[in-house]
Amino acid sequence: MDPNRIICNCQAVTAGAIKEAVDSGADTVEEVQGITGAGTVCGAGLEEVEKLVKSLVAQRNASQSS
Repeated sequence: MDPNRIICNCQAVTAGAIKEAVDSGADTVEEVQGITGAGTVCGAGLEEVEKLVKSLVAQRNASQSS
């Protein structure tokens, strides 16, 4: 994952910012949106935000249960 890749153009939110939000405890897209603003303006990047959040939460949970 490229942490500098822009996921949400309207809010200039990067993959790294989304990862930081998940690493800080965000479990849902709504929580990540509240922290980062990703996907809250036009919604064009919302599908990508959802996929990334789901993947990052799964990775975090897998590493915590190891």
